[in-house]
Amino acid sequence: QHAEMGYLTKEVLQKEFRNMMNVVATIGIALSGVIALIGILNFINAILTQIISRKREFAMLQSIGMTGSQLRKTLIFEGVSYIAASGAVSFVLGSVLSWIILKAMNNMILFFEYRFQILPFVIIMPVLVCSSVLVPVLAWRRIGKRSIVERLRDS
Repeated sequence: QHAEMGYLTKEVLQKEFRNMMNVVATIGIALSGVIALIGILNFINAILTQIISRKREFAMLQSIGMTGSQLRKTLIFEGVSYIAASGAVSFVLGSVLSWIILKAMNNMILFFEYRFQILPFVIIMPVLVCSSVLVPVLAWRRIGKRSIVERLRDS
């Protein structure tokens, strides 16, 4: 802005817009990080709760011949399929919603341009897949230490 003449140049507007976009991006990244952390913790909680509530069922399966290895594979498969299903739904739904919302913003804000970003999804999916393998394995190690008889007696 030039005080002497009282006008705004295109460069000044673009610089202010870039600064505003940096602030919005920083807030968006922070919120996404918090939501991702909440999602991962929710997933861990759901898997642990599922395993703990099914201890007796697992003990019964082992008592009729299922091995610990087979049970661990089943738990890993359940976790990975949960992540795959939620990843597919969130990718499709997130892509559509972000396109709708950001296209609407494109009409309201000067210099705004929608660009599809897949990188955050590509970064978070391996983290989620690793947690979908590690959480059941670690939980099963802890629960599997007790004998089948002890686990069957738990009510």
